[in-house]
Formats: sequence, structure tokens, C-alpha cells
Amino acid sequence: MHVFIAGAGGPLGKQLIAAFLQKDVHVTAMGYSKKEFSGLCHPRLKTIACDVTKPEQLEGVCKGADVVVSCLGITRMRNKLTHMDVDYRGNLNLLKEAEKQGVQKFAFITPVGAEHGEEHGVPLLQAKHLFKKELRQSGLDWIIFRSGGFFSDLAEMGRMAAKGTMYVVGSGNCIFTPVAVQDVARVMAKDIVVKRNTVIEIGGPEDMSWNEICQTCFTHYGEIPRIVHVPVWLCHATLALLKPFSATYVAMGKLIIFTSTHDLPTEKRGTLRFSDYLAANEIRSAHSK
Repeated sequence: MHVFIAGAGGPLGKQLIAAFLQKDVHVTAMGYSKKEFSGLCHPRLKTIACDVTKPEQLEGVCKGADVVVSCLGITRMRNKLTHMDVDYRGNLNLLKEAEKQGVQKFAFITPVGAEHGEEHGVPLLQAKHLFKKELRQSGLDWIIFRSGGFFSDLAEMGRMAAKGTMYVVGSGNCIFTPVAVQDVARVMAKDIVVKRNTVIEIGGPEDMSWNEICQTCFTHYGEIPRIVHVPVWLCHATLALLKPFSATYVAMGKLIIFTSTHDLPTEKRGTLRFSDYLAANEIRSAHSK
């Protein structure tokens, strides 16, 4: 079996590389830069660099692959690219190339809630949802994975707890099902082989509210909890002021508001808890040192 992984230079992509190589699979990993794969070496692994917003660079990249797995998406806005440029058109360029090369199956991952992106005007979710519709209408077998928020992202936010204060949009009572990236990769590598034309949810072992996320971070750092709840109206007002100056921050802000004010539970497929993730990764701040 030959699997082509797009967006493989990120945390999920690298975990998928490891998961598929453990299954005796041949892997071609594509990233924005070859530097993303520094230190990765395996006889069944090939790495390439490509800009998915330029279709001509994609010609032949997935030739011979049985499955294309897309982890494409903007994590850091670079070169003024938008979510529509990468999360939608970049994925669409890859899908068209996969069809041209006779790939049998295309797997794609999206945050839970993408179906509400158009209704709430969240650029990331809008782009993901548009591509989901394109994928379903393609001639390929498809799998769409919907995941909860990644522990790694929450841990970065949790560094604020080391300084004694964390900020939450709204009441902080809305729940979701955060998950470890390695659990997501494990489930994806398993299900991609045996399933097709289906939507699969991947969450961690427990639903958590934003307040509970904060409490877990404070406990980890040994700090007295202090959570500041920022009014939703104030966040919207701030984004309105930012709109003429920074589309990047507006897009990020809309995503934060949406995820903070909606219940977004997913099926519990992961095994690692958020508190155990923090402990295992020994996240320490300069304050705690």
C-alpha cells in the first residue's frame, strides 16, 4: 500500500507518517518546505516540498498512491494566504490531481463544526465545509474526519496559567472533546485502510468545558485559578475595529468566538486525557522554573 500525506510537516502529519510506517506502508509525505522533515528518514518514506496553491507544482506528486490523506490547512498565516487559498483551493487542487492520477481514496480532516462555518462567517470553517462538498461530489472514495481541538494547541493557551490568569470568551461552559494528535493519527491510520464514503468523529476520552480546560492548566502549574470571562459582545466589537487592518486576526478571532460559544462534542475515540498529556510533555514555564 502507498499513502500520500499532504500537509505532512505539521504535528498531525508527522504522527500520521509514524502510524503508517508502523503498518508496513509506503509513505510519500508532502510539506511546504523540505525543512519540515529534518531528521526524518526511513526506507519506505519519501518527502517532497510543494506549494498547493500552485497547481503546476502538484503535477504527478501522488502518482502511484492508493490513498491521499490531506492535513492541509493554514496554521500560521504566511505570504498573505487566506483559508480559501489553502484550506479550500489548495485541497481542491490536490483532489483534482488525485483524480487525474487514478488515486482510489481521498481522506480529509476538519475541525468539528465546519458545517456551521457559512452560517457564522468563520473563514476556516467556511473553507473546510466548501471542500467537504467538493470531495463528496468527486469520483473518489472518501473519508471525512471531524476532530475535537488538539491538546497541543490547548497547552499553548494554557501557558497563560503559569502567569496566574487565563482568558475565556463568554461563560466558558460550552463543551467539546479535545484530543491528542497521536490519538487522531492512530484512528485515522486504522480507519483509512478499511472504511470509505463515511464521516468519522475523533475526540479524546472526555468532554470538557473551557472552564475545565483552564482549571486543568492551573492545577498542572500549581497556580491558584484566576479565569477572566471576556464578554462575547466585546470580542465582536474588537473584531469589527480590527477588520480594516488585519484579516488574519479577524479570521482567528471568529474561530475562537465560535468554538467558545457552541457545544461541539465528538465521539470519544482517544485514550489520553488532557491532564496526562500536560504531565507527559513536561510543559514548564519560566515562572515554574
